[in-house]
Amino acid sequence: MSSTGGVFSETLQSITTTKLTELSKKRAIYEEQKSATLESLRLETDQKARIHKLVDGVQKCFAIKVYAGRILDPPANDANIVIKLKNIVRFLEQARHDPSISSKLMQDWEDTMLQQLNVQSLKYQYATLYGQLVTEWLSQEKETLHNTDTGADMMEGYESVSKLENKERDESRAIWETLVFSPLDTDQMAITTYLRNLFGRNGANKEISTALEGIRAKVRHAEMTIANPDQFTDATLRWTIDGLLSSDLLTDEKRGVLKDFLKNPVILNEVADVLNMRIAALDTWSWDSEVAIEQRRHVNGNYHIYMHEDLLQAIFLQYIGVRWSVSFKEIFNAFADSEGAWKSPRTRISKLEKQRREYFLGPQLKIPSLQSKRQGIYRSIYFMSLLMSNVTESLESQQGEEEAEYENYSKRKRTGPMIQTARRSTGGQAPRMQLASKAARKSAPASGPIMRSDKDFEDEDEDTKPKTRMAKKQFLLHLLSSEIIVNTCLHGELTCTRAEFDQWGPSLPHSTIFAVLSFFGFSDKWLRFFRRFLEAPLKFMQDGSDAQSRNRKRGVPQSHVLSEVFGEVVLFALDYAVNQVADGAQLHRMEDDFWVWSPSHQTVVKAWSAVTTFSEVMGVTLNEAKTGTVRIVQDKTSPAEIDPALPTGDIRWGFLILDPTTGQFVIDQTMVDRHIDELQKQLADKKSVFAWIQAWNTYAGTFFSSNFGKPANCFGRAHVDMILATLERIQRRIFTDGSSVVQYLKNTIQERFGISDIPDGYLYFTTDLGGLELQNPFIELLQIRDSVLQAPKSVITSTFLSNEQEAYRSAKSAFDQNLVSRYSNDYPDFKPQDHDTFFSFEEFVKFREDFDFEESEESLSSCFVQLLGTPDQVSVNASAVDLLHINKLAPLSLSSGISGHWPTMTPYWKWVVMLYGPDMVERFGGLNIVDKGMLPIGMVSLFRSGRVQWQG
Repeated sequence: MSSTGGVFSETLQSITTTKLTELSKKRAIYEEQKSATLESLRLETDQKARIHKLVDGVQKCFAIKVYAGRILDPPANDANIVIKLKNIVRFLEQARHDPSISSKLMQDWEDTMLQQLNVQSLKYQYATLYGQLVTEWLSQEKETLHNTDTGADMMEGYESVSKLENKERDESRAIWETLVFSPLDTDQMAITTYLRNLFGRNGANKEISTALEGIRAKVRHAEMTIANPDQFTDATLRWTIDGLLSSDLLTDEKRGVLKDFLKNPVILNEVADVLNMRIAALDTWSWDSEVAIEQRRHVNGNYHIYMHEDLLQAIFLQYIGVRWSVSFKEIFNAFADSEGAWKSPRTRISKLEKQRREYFLGPQLKIPSLQSKRQGIYRSIYFMSLLMSNVTESLESQQGEEEAEYENYSKRKRTGPMIQTARRSTGGQAPRMQLASKAARKSAPASGPIMRSDKDFEDEDEDTKPKTRMAKKQFLLHLLSSEIIVNTCLHGELTCTRAEFDQWGPSLPHSTIFAVLSFFGFSDKWLRFFRRFLEAPLKFMQDGSDAQSRNRKRGVPQSHVLSEVFGEVVLFALDYAVNQVADGAQLHRMEDDFWVWSPSHQTVVKAWSAVTTFSEVMGVTLNEAKTGTVRIVQDKTSPAEIDPALPTGDIRWGFLILDPTTGQFVIDQTMVDRHIDELQKQLADKKSVFAWIQAWNTYAGTFFSSNFGKPANCFGRAHVDMILATLERIQRRIFTDGSSVVQYLKNTIQERFGISDIPDGYLYFTTDLGGLELQNPFIELLQIRDSVLQAPKSVITSTFLSNEQEAYRSAKSAFDQNLVSRYSNDYPDFKPQDHDTFFSFEEFVKFREDFDFEESEESLSSCFVQLLGTPDQVSVNASAVDLLHINKLAPLSLSSGISGHWPTMTPYWKWVVMLYGPDMVERFGGLNIVDKGMLPIGMVSLFRSGRVQWQG
C-alpha cells in the first residue's frame, strides 16, 4: 500500500467496521435461533415431529417468509434453501399418509436441514474472519505508515539487515544525486559530426540523406500539430489519463483521484480548459514550483526516484509525451522503409544465383522464409520498442514483473566517482572530433543488400505479439534460444553479446539529448520546452520543508513518456550504427538493454565496435556487470575462443544464465538462494495475513516465476522441470519445519483468530468469493509441462533437415519431368549452361534461410515458429454436477477469476475450482464462501491492487 493511501484506508476501515457491526448482530440473532431449534429437537423423540420443528426452526433462522402457512417464493440468492424446505414440507405431508416413506428417507431430510444450519454458521464464521483480517490489515498498514513517518523502520530480528539496507538506500541516493545534479557537457559538435556521417556521409549517400530529410520534415510537421490550440477534449483526456493509470508514476491516492475524474464529465471539461490554455502558451510553460521526489524500493532490490508533480502537470506532460512517442514511431518506421536507408540481414544473392534458382525451382519468394520471420519480429516488436504505435497503447505490467538484479551479486564494486570518471575519460573536443570521424568511416554504408521499400517481411500479428515489457523480454529469450538451436545446427555456431548502459536514466547528458534532437530538426521553441521539462526543481520529500530544491542538470525523470522518447531518439542512432557497420545486423533492444547475435563471430565484433564508438561520442558508459559475450559451438565441450575486442562476462537475464557449452539457459541457484533470504525478510515484515499474502503473491509468485523465464518449446521440458524443482526448494527453505505456505497460513490464522480446520480452497479462492486469493505457481507449469517439446533441437536435426532432403528429391523429380513453372520468374528466358542437369544439393540449400522450399509445417520458418511457441495450458474438465455449482455464481456478475461461466474462466482458475471445489461445496453448500453484501469485498480487491511497500 502506498504511504499516501490514508484517505482510502480510513474509508475502508469505516465501511468494514460498520459492516462488521451489522454482521455481528445478524450472526448473534441467527445463532440464538439455531440454538433454540437444536434444543427443541433434543427432547423430541417422534421423527416426524422433529422434522416439523426443524422446518419451523430453519424458517426462523433464515427469516423465510411464510403466508397462510405456506412458504413464499424466495429471492434469487436464497432460492436453494427455500426450494429444499418447500419440498420437504410437501414430502412430510406424504409421509403423514403414506406408510411406505421410510425412516431412512426422513432421516435424510433431517440431515439436509441440519447441514443447511451448519453451513450458514460456517458462512457467518468466515465472514467474521474476513472482516477481522481486513481490520488487522488496515491496522498494521496504519502502524507501518506511522513507523515510516517517524523513522522507526527496524524489524525485530533483522536490525543488522535493516541497517545494511538503509546504507544501500542512502548510497543509491548519493549516486543518483551525484549524477543528476552535476552536469556533463558532451561535445555537441562531435555528436553532430558523428550523426552527419552516420546518416548519409554528409550527403554523399543520396538515399540515406533523402530519408534523413524525411525525418526532419515530419518532425517539423509534428511540432505544429502537437502545439495546435484546443488539443484537449474529453476523448483526449480519457486516453491520456488511462495511460497515466497504467504507469507507475502516480501514488495510489492520485490514481484514485484520476479515476474519479474519468467518472465526471464536468471535471474533465474544466481540466481540458486549463490544459488548452497551457498548450497555447507552450513557450512560457514552467514547473511553477519545486517538485517533490520520492525514493522507492522495487521488488528486485533496486531503488528508483519518482517525481510527484501535481495532477494537471502530469496529465499535460503525459499527453505531450504520448503525442511525440506516436509521432516518432511513425517517423522512424518510415525511415526504415525508405529505399536504401536500412540494410537487410539477408544473405547477398547475385544475379546469376537468382537466375539459376529460378530456372531449377521456379519463382523464389522472400515470404514466407526464416529471414522474413526474423525481420517481422524485429520491426514489429523490438524496433523502437518503447515508442507507442497509437495513443491508447499501454505497456502495463503486473506487480513483481521486474528483472532480478544480478549486478548486486557480481564481484565488481561500483561507486559514483567511477561512473563519472569513465564518462569523462574521453577528454575534450579534439579526441571527440577524431572519434566522430572514425565512427563516420565505420558507419559508411557499404554496397550490399538493403531493406527495400516493398517489404520483404510481414509484421507480426497484433493478437500474438507480446503486450507488456516483461512479455517482450521473455520473448527475446525465446528468440535467442531458438536462434542458438537453428544456427548451431545449420552453421555450427552462434555468438551473442548482451550489454546495458550504466545508470542510463539518471546519467544521460542533456547536451547529448539536445544535440541529437537538434540534428533531427527540432525548433528552438520545442527545445526550450524540453529543457525546462528536464531541468525541474527537485526536492526529496523526506528532507523537510526547509531543504532547498535543486535543478536537474543531467538525466531524465523516471516513468515519464517524454523521458522514453528522448532515450529512444538517442538510441535510434545506436540501432542504425549497428545495422550499417555490421552488415545489416539487428540490435534487439529494450530501452538501454540490448542484444546482438550472429553465426558470424566477426559480425558481432563489428556490431560491438559500433556500440563502443556510440558510447564514447554520446558520453554514456556501459555497465560492465551486465555486459558479456558467449560463443556457442556445436558439439564443443568447453567454451569457444572469443575475440578480445568483445566484452567478457556471462550472459544473464533474471535468474537465468546462458551456458556457453550447451547453449541452454539454466537457473542460477546461488542467486535464487539470496532472493529466498530476501523473501523471508520481506515476509517477516508483513504483520497482517493480507499483507503477507500480497507480498507472497508478488515475490514468490510473479517475481520468481518471471525471472525463471517463461517456458517455451526452445527451452524444452527440462526447463519446466527445473522451475518446478526450484519452486519446491524455495518453499522447503522458507518453511523449514516441513510444512508449506498453506499450512503456515492455516497455523497463523488459528493462532490469531482461533479458527481451525480451514479448507485449502479458502486460501486459494478469489477475494470476490470471500477467499484470500493465494497464488499457486505450480499449477500453470503443470498445465503446460507435457506439451513442451522434450528435445527442441530435434525440430531442426530431425524434422527440418529430413524434410529438406525430401524437398530436394521432389524438386529434382519435378525438374526431370519438366514440371517447373518459369512464367513468373524475374528472368523467364534464362537458361544455364548445365540446363539439363539439376543443380547440386549444396546449391539448393545455400539460401535456405532466405527462401522456404515449400509452405509446410516442416519448412525452416515453420520450424522456427514452433521453437518460439509457448504451449497452451491444458485445462481440466468439469462434470455436470460441477457446472451446476459454477453456474450458481452467475448472478454475482464476477468479472474475473472464478466466475459463473466455465468457458471464459482461465485454465488456472478452472484447475483451482476442480481441485478445491468439492471440499468447498461440502462445507459451504456452494463455491461462494461469504455473501458479497456482508463485507466490503469490492473495496478490498481495489485496495489490494495498490503497490506492495517493500522493506528497506
